[in-house]
Amino acid sequence: RENVLRNLGDKAFDRPICEALLNQKFFNGIGNYLRAEILYRLKIPPFEKARTVLEALKDQEQARRKENPSLTLSRKLKLMRENPDLLELCHTVPMEVLAADKNLFDPDHSDNYAAFKNWLQCYLVPGMSSLRDRNGRTIWFQGEPGPMAPK
Repeated sequence: RENVLRNLGDKAFDRPICEALLNQKFFNGIGNYLRAEILYRLKIPPFEKARTVLEALKDQEQARRKENPSLTLSRKLKLMRENPDLLELCHTVPMEVLAADKNLFDPDHSDNYAAFKNWLQCYLVPGMSSLRDRNGRTIWFQGEPGPMAPK
């Protein structure tokens, strides 16, 4: 969290948020299906400028500190779990997958693979929109793609 918010001036954040989320320097472990699921849960257009999305988080965090400077750590954690932001979901969504059975992705274990497919809310889900980013990776989403969408 600190690494991302401290480095918002980096050129990596001039790109759409869907591309920035694949930058392992800032979002290690986030891959194609995870970025789709994270952005979908927060209703963030995938082709919104990354810096715009992340600067809003920085502003929210500063406002939260001013409003409640005496919050205990346990209360802060509870509030974060109840209303997660993008950076929090970059942790909790992969943890959901890790907490599942290790055979979750194995098509040879059809029950587990079916559970994984049911867990997906956006990625490869019928009725969702998709576009290719500048790296040729398909991003799945619902709603408007955002101002930096490829033509």
